[in-house]
Amino acid sequence: MLTIRTMPILLKIISKLDIKPIVEKLKELDIFEDAENAGEAIKQLSPEKVGILGAEIITEIAPQLGYIADDFPPFVAAYKGITTEEAYELDAAEVLNEIIFDKGIRDFFVTALRKKAAQGA
Repeated sequence: MLTIRTMPILLKIISKLDIKPIVEKLKELDIFEDAENAGEAIKQLSPEKVGILGAEIITEIAPQLGYIADDFPPFVAAYKGITTEEAYELDAAEVLNEIIFDKGIRDFFVTALRKKAAQGA
């Protein structure tokens, strides 16, 4: 869940990421070709297209993960309502999966990244 405690950390994480490579890669993909608008496109994504989209985003953003490494444990701690030390011990794959499918956080990231892209990243 997106909370007041997690928002500042998310904003800090977003500010550190260069999204130009991601935006360019997404423009190359044909995942939204059959939709009239972005909202409809997202609803129409098949599991295969979601997989493609996720893989492409991870491929483009992975080299930048070092920039946000120090911000991620405090974010997870705030998200889960635990200490930072406890966050270090959690299963990364499970936590990432939970965060990725959290609608509030996903919507926040989408909006923030769109604004950043509109500003020229």
